[in-house]
Amino acid sequence: MPTQISLARRVQERRRIRAIQLRERGWTVRRIAELLAVSTPAVYQWFARHHTGGEEALRAQPRTGAPRRLSERYRRMLELLLSAPPREHGINADQWDRVLVQKAIKRLFDIDYSLQHCGRLLRTIQEQHRRQPFAFDELRSMLSKADIARIRKHLGAYRGSHRT
Repeated sequence: MPTQISLARRVQERRRIRAIQLRERGWTVRRIAELLAVSTPAVYQWFARHHTGGEEALRAQPRTGAPRRLSERYRRMLELLLSAPPREHGINADQWDRVLVQKAIKRLFDIDYSLQHCGRLLRTIQEQHRRQPFAFDELRSMLSKADIARIRKHLGAYRGSHRT
């Protein structure tokens, strides 16, 4: 299975290549750093990498380490779930917390995550929702109705207090 590179890392890659293009047009390092909202040492590092390895050295590389247990599809399903209050899914709680997220992930995807990791996931998804609320409307349209039905079916049995 080929390793995929995230959209955010591809954007960073394009930013590094753009810095080289601007330098070739005569821009100063300081001006490039301001335009790209990075530090001047970062721009100098990009130039050094480009000097030793060309444009290929600026390309985003696949991350090493263990593969993610929560697939991209499951992550999107979780994002959709967390974009609405728990009560809309029949859960007796006013807002999501890491305990609820942990139980939902276990119930939906049969994946065990620590409370700490569930808290990080929750914060990341909520921050993403605050920055790009329109993305969740797109997400709803991307996921099939079967996915949404599956989420509701699995959470349907999950009523009552989440602290038990």
